[in-house]
Amino acid sequence: MLALVCACSAVLATAAFAQEHDSDQPDEAGDDPIANRGDRYVAEPPGTVKKMRFWYGPYVMPAGWDANRVDLDIPVHNGMILKVEPELRVGPDWMEPSHQVAHIHHAHWFALDPGNQEDNYTGGNTEWIFGNGDEETRADFTLRSKAQPKGPFYGEYVGLAGPQAMIYMLHNKTAETMVGYVALNVTFKYGTIEQLNETGREHHDLSGVLFGRTFNVPRQRKRDGNKDGEWNTTDDSEKGAIEWTSTIDGTMVGTGSHLHPGGLRVITENMGSEENPCPDDGRGYGGTLLLWSDIINRHTPLSEDYQTEVTRPSWRAPLHKGDRIRITGVYENKKHAWYTAMTHNGIYIDEAQPPKGRCKPYLVGKDRKRKVRRKVTGRAGRTRIVRRRIDPTVGVPNRKWGHDHDTFCGVKFGFDPCEPAAFKSPPDGAPASRVTIANFQYYPGGRGAPGDMALPPTVKQGSSLTFFNADQQANIRHSVTTCNYPCNGRYVSNYPHANGLWDSGTLGYDAIDGGTPDPVSSTPPDLPVGRYAYFCRIHPFMRGEFRVVP
Repeated sequence: MLALVCACSAVLATAAFAQEHDSDQPDEAGDDPIANRGDRYVAEPPGTVKKMRFWYGPYVMPAGWDANRVDLDIPVHNGMILKVEPELRVGPDWMEPSHQVAHIHHAHWFALDPGNQEDNYTGGNTEWIFGNGDEETRADFTLRSKAQPKGPFYGEYVGLAGPQAMIYMLHNKTAETMVGYVALNVTFKYGTIEQLNETGREHHDLSGVLFGRTFNVPRQRKRDGNKDGEWNTTDDSEKGAIEWTSTIDGTMVGTGSHLHPGGLRVITENMGSEENPCPDDGRGYGGTLLLWSDIINRHTPLSEDYQTEVTRPSWRAPLHKGDRIRITGVYENKKHAWYTAMTHNGIYIDEAQPPKGRCKPYLVGKDRKRKVRRKVTGRAGRTRIVRRRIDPTVGVPNRKWGHDHDTFCGVKFGFDPCEPAAFKSPPDGAPASRVTIANFQYYPGGRGAPGDMALPPTVKQGSSLTFFNADQQANIRHSVTTCNYPCNGRYVSNYPHANGLWDSGTLGYDAIDGGTPDPVSSTPPDLPVGRYAYFCRIHPFMRGEFRVVP
């Protein structure tokens, strides 16, 4: 991991610096360089809790940028992180943009620890401190501490002696360069573990683990055998189930997962060890259920404005060396395909708290005996209200909804139609064998291209149409991804989506994020005769069309 950070920082990191402020705006660039900031701040007395906002940047995000930034950082204080939530702010007013303009695709904070076990995400000796997906996850350890008042006080300890690696994937979805900062909103408790333990309550530094996978979800219609309209990583992935094998004993105090738009739920199970497997309780995919985590959509399904459920603050689960924790990501694939989708899982483990029992999760504090009211429908169709114990495997929302600045489409959801009716299909363009992508436009066939260049090129069935990304020289990646014709609505948080007929893959290459080194892709020669609308997955405002003729 250290080699990764050092190698990538020279390429990706700009003149980055961090600032500790309570204000809503960063200082002018260069005012507080990272090399000198340690002399500026005076540590508070041990046990003092303070809310801080750390600014990282400025980051110059070129047009269409969708790559990782890597910063190596040194903490300014000893202490425990109690809460953390990142956000992206862009100039000139340093406000948080809508998801359709720019966002943090993912953000991960690692502690470089040569003595730690190898991390599944980075492949290096690190400890995962915090992770954030594009659903804007936050971490709050105080709720878990409050759930068990007589138990330990939880947090993530960071010390002055240990460098931190900040890995952020920033996505500028526009055709204009913008400058942005990553702001970390942190609740911090000052002091070493020994000093904090002297304040009256035992403090435990949690160990963080992150694991998962990126994959493509193919579309499969009902007539092709897809009866439930779903695809999952355990039964349907060629790479097999996603699992992490524990090398430690302890108590899991919280877990949560990340899905991309199109995801429906994540099932987290303890499979046990090979020698001593956990029983199959019939609620998941072969193990003992730890968490059933549903996607919560804000306004519409299959949207970029969503969140993924996490465990209750009172949730705990035993963990033994050799236990295999399996996550199963479930995606909708009856009407759509999903490309470069992912399922990742983060777990916080208290190694100082010995495991209680095997396999099954449980609740602590008042939730152990608390009952909730639920509607139950009997065989006769009658519904009654019953009071039942809280099921520890049922997920809860991760956070309150933030600013409502995304836009959506769909009449049944109370918005404008996704595809406006006033669309006149253009006549066929000239036969072509090649389409060039340049300056965020497709030539020929791009909607919005000048003159005849906007007419859809034709290609005879049995032949291929080749797409070439000329923007690769500017380090801009694109895709050609078919969507249901006419695919003429504007890009909003729940539109457009891929229909699974064809996808070019990522045209263009980034050393960290991958793609196609040779930014060329060709349509299969056996595409049926018809009209094909398409968009760019990385810049969904880009649209085009081609036609296959007899």
